[in-house]
Amino acid sequence: MDNLNSGQIKFWNSEHGLAWAQYADTVDMMFAELSNAVLDATGITTGDRVLDLGCGNGGTSLLAAERVTAIGNVTAIDISDPMIHRARDRLADANIVNATFILGDAATYPFAENSFDAIVSRLGCMFFDDPDTAFRHFSPSLDIGGRTAFAVWREPRENPWAMAPVSAAREFLEIPPRLGPEEPGPFSFADPDRVRRILSATDWTDTDVTPFDFRIPLGNTLEDALNFCKEMGPLSAPLSTVTGTNRAKAIDAVTSVLEQNTDDDGIVRLDGACWIVTAKAP
Repeated sequence: MDNLNSGQIKFWNSEHGLAWAQYADTVDMMFAELSNAVLDATGITTGDRVLDLGCGNGGTSLLAAERVTAIGNVTAIDISDPMIHRARDRLADANIVNATFILGDAATYPFAENSFDAIVSRLGCMFFDDPDTAFRHFSPSLDIGGRTAFAVWREPRENPWAMAPVSAAREFLEIPPRLGPEEPGPFSFADPDRVRRILSATDWTDTDVTPFDFRIPLGNTLEDALNFCKEMGPLSAPLSTVTGTNRAKAIDAVTSVLEQNTDDDGIVRLDGACWIVTAKAP
């Protein structure tokens, strides 16, 4: 089991993970609405013991810590060392004492049995190499009556926030082949039937898969949005390998898409589409 998720561990500890840590505040702005939807769906309340899977920079974890108050607690885990470091710094800055951040892989980490009332995840569950093994591994950590809620992306075509810049710049870049529908990655849980199969196979009950649509702000300004596309979004890797005229044309094409989606307040917003998945402990 120690070799599970090795590719993702390498990826999220690379320059990509460093970029997501650097822009933690932008990421939280983008997905704050989604974080609250996940916490609402789980029914997080005072005194709960919460596990946050794939916590990243800790945005959802800190919101959960506020909801459970000082008599509850939050344990958050992620495979990215840069993001866990950023999460710990943010925890200290916020003077929150009821949250703990762990650098580790949720698919193998030795969680104590019956130690949580709820498991949440904002966009962290799609990256397991073997989700059946992962869900079977951490499900005993939920106490009797425990519940989970997690957000995952729907189909790429339903997510212009990610795909519109890619479509605009495609002719100027070498875009890598799209991952298979069940390969670890942002859209590996896009098929709701697959999600239901995984949870059913690992004995979770009362599964519900509900669509969640929202407008995603890519930062506070056009410049913020462009930086996201260049450094963190799906174009970050292709852009990093091209120079000269093609790079300039790609950036111009992306900028045009962002300008077309800039609201009156100066914020670039594009549509996002997720599933909010809820289930109860086996």
